[in-house]
Amino acid sequence: MLKDLVINAKGQLITFRPAKVAQDISIWTRKSPRSESVIVRNFLEELVELGLIKVIKRSARGKVYGIIRNTEFWLILEHNNVHEILSFIDGYKSTKRGNTSINMLRELANAQKINLAQTATNGGNKNISSNP
Repeated sequence: MLKDLVINAKGQLITFRPAKVAQDISIWTRKSPRSESVIVRNFLEELVELGLIKVIKRSARGKVYGIIRNTEFWLILEHNNVHEILSFIDGYKSTKRGNTSINMLRELANAQKINLAQTATNGGNKNISSNP
């Protein structure tokens, strides 16, 4: 989702909230509890601690995060695929400190890839077991 924001950006800064990121990557919907965006929020906080993104604004609705054009992270997002980006963050983080949010997001990305493959092979999630 961040990669798409960077690729489609017209200005010098992109901003986003954790709930919007979670909603766009389909792990959170407006009907589900907000607590499901905790993984995304922790991941974004790790990126802030590493200096890859910045907190642009704090309000009653939470933090707004941002990525500035032509920074190292912007260029990584612009020119690499999701797994290369996660590997970069993991390697960058290993020089700073360790945490599990990156592993949780990597597992989520793999689960989404598996889900897409299963959807393609079973004809778009048609209920096969309903045939008598």
